[in-house]
Amino acid sequence: MGKLIVLEACDGAGKSTQLELIKNYIKEKGLSFSFFHFPMYGHNEFSDMIAKYLRGEYGNIDEVSPYFVAFIYAMDRSKFLPELQKELDEKDIVLLDRYVYSNIAYQGAKLGEEIEDWIYDFEFNFLKLPYPDLNLFFDVPIKILEQRLKQDEVRSDREYLQGKQDIHEADLSFQEKVRNEFIAVSKNKNFKIIKTVFSSGTMMNPSVIILSPYGLFQSYKKYIDKIIKKL
Repeated sequence: MGKLIVLEACDGAGKSTQLELIKNYIKEKGLSFSFFHFPMYGHNEFSDMIAKYLRGEYGNIDEVSPYFVAFIYAMDRSKFLPELQKELDEKDIVLLDRYVYSNIAYQGAKLGEEIEDWIYDFEFNFLKLPYPDLNLFFDVPIKILEQRLKQDEVRSDREYLQGKQDIHEADLSFQEKVRNEFIAVSKNKNFKIIKTVFSSGTMMNPSVIILSPYGLFQSYKKYIDKIIKKL
């Protein structure tokens, strides 16, 4: 059975760069791996519904039932489960960009613990999705997220928006709630918070240090190594 490693973050946190560094590291170790991104756009009817939701076709964030949104995200993963299990059987590592805790954090930002518990039970216990061996959350302060989101970077995985703005990214106060939810669930098994920014200087002259992509990778590589040792 392969090991499941998941990367989570708020929108605009820079997961893509870290994913490439992790992939290269796994290759250097001579290990086999697969990589997938959720939602699985274009793979099933639920991912199509997610794309419509994020384009605002069902309404604004506060106009759509969080349970409906949680359900379609969960079913997108459930539809992919046979292939995910196959990859875990055949590869050393399966690397995921977003997974169950994204659903918990984004919907929890709307309804709190009530829906968080429901999602956890529905996805892991009812749908039988495999629990991550390692879940990394890249914690980026909201001010930095705001700057990055305003840059409106064009990424290869953004075709689902069809030129429209992601309704999650458009609401910075919502993104701050999502960040708080990710931090709140960090008590769960195999969940690690990875700080990307550190305070420095003095109280009278404070400053911050933003880790470089490689410096950030070095700060959490030990967790990847622990997973590799278990193979």
